[in-house]
Amino acid sequence: MHRTPNRRQIQAKFSTMPPQRSQATAYLNAYKMMLEKERLEEELEKLEARQHQIQQRLAILNSQTIPEGDMTHQQAKTALEKKTPKFNTIILEY
Repeated sequence: MHRTPNRRQIQAKFSTMPPQRSQATAYLNAYKMMLEKERLEEELEKLEARQHQIQQRLAILNSQTIPEGDMTHQQAKTALEKKTPKFNTIILEY
């Protein structure tokens, strides 16, 4: 009877030389970098647009608060008192 030797998985051979980069790997890396560059440029455009919107809104708010800042607290309080109705107080006892 003939015995077959145990079959083991063939191990990868180790080399002291780094593997050669194929042209496909170089193209893949270039493609990935191109996609990342496009994504970052789009994100930067969106951030710049958002910054412009925020600056416009701040300019509007600043222009509105300057005239309102001229009114003193006392003037605002007096104007509020004039608008509020006056009530007479009645005490009822049972």
